[in-house]
Amino acid sequence: MIGLDTNVLLRLVLQDDEAQSAVVNALVRDLPETGPGYINSITLMEFAWFLRKRLAVSRGDVALAIGDLLEAGDIELEDERLVETALDLMRRTNAEFADILIALRNEQAGCRATITLDKAAADAIPGMELLK
Repeated sequence: MIGLDTNVLLRLVLQDDEAQSAVVNALVRDLPETGPGYINSITLMEFAWFLRKRLAVSRGDVALAIGDLLEAGDIELEDERLVETALDLMRRTNAEFADILIALRNEQAGCRATITLDKAAADAIPGMELLK
């Protein structure tokens, strides 16, 4: 198993740098022999955040990209069930993937709530509460 960093995922999905994308595509093509590729939750959150906040990629396209990673045969995601739950909630609400995953992981760790200053997140995500 090999870990995949955020910049590798970005090149894989965006195909925006010819040289780097070619190297990443070769890596992914070889995963049946060298892999699987592993994506931890921090990397996945950074990936989603970067797409949304730095590149203004639509929520729908971010959801599709994460869904594709979940379905990839030679890629493993940390805590796939939690990622699936977060993705489902993202699709049903206006909440951001990273915020949802934070709340779900905190709940899984036994937190009664996740306190935030983000009113939209608090309104959309079960287990998030607005700090007043």
